[in-house]
Amino acid sequence: MDHASTINYPGAFERAKPAGFDGEFDWSWTQGCFGETKITPMDLDGVIERRGNFLVFETKDNGVEIPKGQLITLESLHKIGCFTIMIIYGKLEVETFVVWWPVCFKKERYEGVGVEKAKEIVSRWFEWACKNQFKKR
Repeated sequence: MDHASTINYPGAFERAKPAGFDGEFDWSWTQGCFGETKITPMDLDGVIERRGNFLVFETKDNGVEIPKGQLITLESLHKIGCFTIMIIYGKLEVETFVVWWPVCFKKERYEGVGVEKAKEIVSRWFEWACKNQFKKR
């Protein structure tokens, strides 16, 4: 199958299509819109919002680094204070993960292993978000 030119890893894309996948969109039309940079649109693999708090999921296959531009974006979202970032490694199931908690948590970074621990962390985030309306600082 031919993919949009902006699908960087077609094989991985075919093995693990996004939740609610309804087709591809070719972002190549944006080339040249951002000056002399190499900026291209990117995706976030999942986003949950609860009371102004956001949980952002980014998935990568084992051994795949987060591209610099995407890392800058995730770090910028995290600094806002209402974004929790969960980077999951393993495309078919959660193998390992890293969570960047908002600064209001005692520990800002957490590393975990396995789907059960990931579920526990997401449930903990949801309980916290239900009780804490985000207020812009």
